[in-house]
Amino acid sequence: MLMAPILSESNVPSNRLPYNSRQRLPSTDSDDSSTEDNAPMEGPGADEYTFTENSHSSMVLTGLNELRKSGQFCDVTLSVDGVKFPAHRNVLSSFSPYFKAMFLSKLAESKQSVVALKGIEVDMMSLLLDYAYTSSLVITRSNVQCLLSAANLLQVLPVIEAACLFLERHMDASNCLGIHCFAEAHACTDLQKKAKDFALQNFWEVCHQEEFLTLTAAKLVELTSSDELEVEKEETVFQAVARWFNHKPEARKPEFCKVLETVRLPLLSPYFLHDCVESLAVVRQSPECYRYVEEAKLYHLLPDRRAELSSDRTKPRNSADTIE
Repeated sequence: MLMAPILSESNVPSNRLPYNSRQRLPSTDSDDSSTEDNAPMEGPGADEYTFTENSHSSMVLTGLNELRKSGQFCDVTLSVDGVKFPAHRNVLSSFSPYFKAMFLSKLAESKQSVVALKGIEVDMMSLLLDYAYTSSLVITRSNVQCLLSAANLLQVLPVIEAACLFLERHMDASNCLGIHCFAEAHACTDLQKKAKDFALQNFWEVCHQEEFLTLTAAKLVELTSSDELEVEKEETVFQAVARWFNHKPEARKPEFCKVLETVRLPLLSPYFLHDCVESLAVVRQSPECYRYVEEAKLYHLLPDRRAELSSDRTKPRNSADTIE
């Protein structure tokens, strides 16, 4: 037997109005009247009621994903290294500006039923398609770089941001330089800056890592030329540079002077300057390198003329004021 509606006319006394928790009973005190008494009713009892199903979007995505997996209503197939991924153009265009631009353009791909993609791995395409249809994916240490590269290609900003955050949270002395270079290559400027700052703030530990030895001269100079480089003494910088050079001496000899120029030799102790810097063969054999040594010697020998000898190499790094 069907039950009568809870608020039907037949089960509401004619001399009473149905009670609504949002309605206020009339006050006998005229001073208690306020604008709240005349506020419009809200909810299903109001003349106009806006209904929102909070789970609707997830239900639609679930339905679309089921359609994708069963191949129903799919109007495009993505081909990655020979692997086919049936999909819906409207879903692809909604989650990726790359696909939106492709399908709205007059290029051949906009009309093709099978679109071949290059520069993306099969596993990453699968992950990103799952994300497009479910709004979730799993980021791990083993897939984060490939995933970020793929998301960058397809311009999927939320995944790019999530991958960058993952890399930032897993950053340490052993990988910050690699993350810095990787972020730079993918135009992730915020992550690039944070990785560089980490390397500068933890230079002593970073310079003893394997990644440090693989830096290009340009990348090394980017670190050693910075006023923000945190070291207890300038000798640490020279030792790091010498270690980097000795890793591949012949290949790095032509660029060593550019690197040595960023070491603030005048701030080294005279004994260290003589025993460690001058004793390095590449320094003795290069007139250009040795010129920086002579400059440092004069700085120590002529203290009353240091104002005349002032340069970027005589300026203490910012950490000199904070490190005891």
